[in-house]
Amino acid sequence: MYKYIVGHLEEVENMTIRDLANEAQVSTTTVLRFLKKMNYGGFSEFKFALKHNQNQPVRTFNDSSVEPIQNFFKTIVQEGTFDKKINQAAQMINAADLVLFFGVGNSGKIAQYGSSLLSSYGIYSLPIADPFQPEPLADRDFSKTLLIVVSVSGETPNSIQQAKYYKQNGAATIALTANSYSSLNQIVDFPISYDLPQIRNGQINVTTQVPLVYILEQSASNAYHKMIEQPKRGLSENIAEDE
Repeated sequence: MYKYIVGHLEEVENMTIRDLANEAQVSTTTVLRFLKKMNYGGFSEFKFALKHNQNQPVRTFNDSSVEPIQNFFKTIVQEGTFDKKINQAAQMINAADLVLFFGVGNSGKIAQYGSSLLSSYGIYSLPIADPFQPEPLADRDFSKTLLIVVSVSGETPNSIQQAKYYKQNGAATIALTANSYSSLNQIVDFPISYDLPQIRNGQINVTTQVPLVYILEQSASNAYHKMIEQPKRGLSENIAEDE
C-alpha cells in the first residue's frame, strides 16, 4: 500500500477507496487497516491530508554556507578564465621532479589530500607534515621542485616563510588561497585565488575548502593527461611561457 501511494500521489488524490484497493490489488479492508496504522481516522481524512500536503510550496534548501560555493562555480563557468589557471598549474606540476605540499591546520589536511591525489596519478609528491620544522642551515637546490602552499587567508606566517625559503632556493611556487591580495600571493610564482568571504570561529578559519578540493582535483587530472601526452618540460619554461 505504502509503495503504491508514494509512487502515485496525484492519481490517488482522485481515487475512491475501492479504486485504490483495486489498483493496489488489496481489499478495501486492507486499505482501512493501513490508514489506521498511519494514524488516519478514515479514507476521507487521508484524502484531505494528501491534497493539503500536495498543495504546500516546495521548501528550498537555504543555507548561507552554500551560497559562496555556488558563487564560486558560477564564476568559473561564466568567466571561463579558471581553466587557464588550472592548465598552468598542471604544466608546472608536470615539469617538476618533486611536488611538495604545505599547509597549516585545516589547510594542512587539504595539502595532504593534494599530495595523496597526485601520488594516485603516479606523480611524485610529498606533504610537509610538520609546519614548524626549522629551515636547513645549508642552502639547497630545489630547481626541480614545485612547492604548492595551501592557505585560505594567505597570511599564515609559516606558509609565507616556507614559500620564501623554497623560492630563494630555486623552487617554483604556487599558492592556493581565498584572497587575491594576500601576502602569500605576492611572493609565489603563480597564485590561484577563489576570493570568498572568510569565516572564523574564534581564531580558527572555517571558510569552506570546497574550491580548494576542486582546484586540486582538476589540476591533478590535467597534469596526469599532460604527462602521458606531452614530453616533460622545465619549470622555468612553463612560467616564462605563461608570462
